[in-house]
Amino acid sequence: MSVIDDIKARLDIVDIVSAYTPLKKAGRNYKALCPFHGEKTPSFVVFPDRQSWRCFGACNEGGDIFGFVMKAEGWDFPETLRVLAERAGVELRPQTPEENIRHNTEERLLALLDGAAQLFTQHLLESPDAEAVRAYVTRRGLNETTIRQFNIGYAPDSWHFALNHFRLEGYREEELLEAGLAIRNETGRVYDRFRHRLMIPIRDGRGRTLGFGARALADDQQPKYLNSPQGPLFNKSNLLYGLDLARRAIRESETVVIVEGYMDVIQAHQAGYTNVVAQMGTALTPTQVQQVAKYANRLILALDSDAAGVNATMRGLKVTRDSLVEAEPEGLDARGMMSQAGKLQLDIRVLQLPSGKDPDEFIRANPEQWPEVVNQARPLVDYVIEIGTRHLPPNADIYARERVARDLLPLLTATESDLQRNDNIQRLAVRLHIPERDLLNWVHAAGGKKSAPLSAHRPQPKGAGKGSNAIGMPRRNGHLNQPGAALERYCLSMLLQAPDRLFQANRKLRELAAQEERASAALLPLNQEDFSREDYRALFRLINEALNQDEYEPNEFIEECVPQELKGTVEEIQPHPLEIFRQKASNLHLAELQSVMKDLSRFNGEAELQSVELFRCVFELRQQRLKREMSDFYFFEREAQLDSEDTLVVDYSIIKAHSLAIHLLERAHHELVHQRQEN
Repeated sequence: MSVIDDIKARLDIVDIVSAYTPLKKAGRNYKALCPFHGEKTPSFVVFPDRQSWRCFGACNEGGDIFGFVMKAEGWDFPETLRVLAERAGVELRPQTPEENIRHNTEERLLALLDGAAQLFTQHLLESPDAEAVRAYVTRRGLNETTIRQFNIGYAPDSWHFALNHFRLEGYREEELLEAGLAIRNETGRVYDRFRHRLMIPIRDGRGRTLGFGARALADDQQPKYLNSPQGPLFNKSNLLYGLDLARRAIRESETVVIVEGYMDVIQAHQAGYTNVVAQMGTALTPTQVQQVAKYANRLILALDSDAAGVNATMRGLKVTRDSLVEAEPEGLDARGMMSQAGKLQLDIRVLQLPSGKDPDEFIRANPEQWPEVVNQARPLVDYVIEIGTRHLPPNADIYARERVARDLLPLLTATESDLQRNDNIQRLAVRLHIPERDLLNWVHAAGGKKSAPLSAHRPQPKGAGKGSNAIGMPRRNGHLNQPGAALERYCLSMLLQAPDRLFQANRKLRELAAQEERASAALLPLNQEDFSREDYRALFRLINEALNQDEYEPNEFIEECVPQELKGTVEEIQPHPLEIFRQKASNLHLAELQSVMKDLSRFNGEAELQSVELFRCVFELRQQRLKREMSDFYFFEREAQLDSEDTLVVDYSIIKAHSLAIHLLERAHHELVHQRQEN
């Protein structure tokens, strides 16, 4: 049994999903309001027998336990695999001794940092020598519930408080140094890094403590804010403070408010506004923007209103634009997030507070006014044009106006939406009194019509190595006992051998869709929904990504970028896929597949025949998916007829499209088989 199957066997999808949305029993299955889109009647169904889920509403998608957690949390497949493996008690054994050592070291450091957060919080709340600090926290308007929720603590004015405590717990000095809790001076003396400071744990999106932000409590104490040092775990450029507590509210409201400081976040959450996170005093980074873009359609920058805050906002806006070009969120077919901004409805806005106020002060003084201020956040284009042109006098000459235009155009045109781009250019033309056609000419001359391809900005993937070729990995015994999974493996194996053939297969699907417009929605290009297992979906996304970049050959890209967590899947499906498929062919839906396999054996190696075989496989795979979804729709229809409490809405146009598409696919498949037999 593979690791994926072992995890799925140990975890119940009902338990996992019920943590996100209340489930109601419906016969053998469960129904609920979809946690991924707003609705008043339930369209979300969990199928315990199949350990799968499906939304029959606006999402119109489904999957297994891995797909659900990935969508709910915004994690990628490797992260989801690690979390679910830990919950299921399944050990993910690193493949090398070095990885094993690194994994064990990381786990000890995480436990140490979490223990430190608990220690500092306990000291703040219970220690007699923390009475003055408790009074300070009270003056800042924080209650005990908030202190415990954010694990706010106090590091006493001692050189060895944390050092002595964790030595007794079995930690070595080197571990305290690596975790950033201790420091060694030039004489070799080791002592506590944080002394007489208010301790604010900094956690990642999973709630793991990775470091601390520590505020000075004495007037003469420097620096005022002291962070954990950069290290293997703590990189403040990759973290957003409060994201672990804000993620659900961000997803539900589809809006994230990004502020500058810890206290801004803490005050907002205490007041009930929990979609607020902080960039921790650094310039906004692409990684931070990408994290929240997974959950939100609207991103609001609420930075300080002074001159420094305005400058920070402009820097943040530039980073926001650049980050949307540099990377795509998991599962999107795009050359960059900006090229998909229209589809994602990513609306970037800027919130300006009254002069001299930061969010912490404003919320403490006027908590009930915060929603109104957030709703008044201005669209990015309006803010950028105002700030970028405010220094121009009314009679500015054309040279000054041209300089401003050339500075602002790259930001205002960094979208794949022609409508948004043209609107932005029109606004700038009006403000600068420059003909719109001249601005358009400058944009085209600079090559600004399209965003840079994703490959031009792609960072080297973690864990990518030369190693053995992804197309020739040694065989490993896999979990091969499901006919549907065998078909998926077979299709993936052919795509790994020749990724470019995916374009041909998708063209065939488009040709079928052109024959019957009503079936077109069910004959879209091959995508991850055609695969039932999340590791197969992740591998398909990698193949698709390889085809949507131009820096490497597709096979080379796959070899370099396949995550460690997917290498076992590649090994399972790659060697001799024909033999694997032949073993299961008798169990598949179409009886003529046996003769197809014999035919393929005689003509093995012919490029044309291999393409035809991929077409057959894709047609069969899409039929398999559509029939599975049809079965789900019929279940949903029966539930709608029997349900006496809720009016479940069934979209019969989808059922009709599926039926027509299945008919077209079966006919096309038969024609391909007949064509091959004649030859």
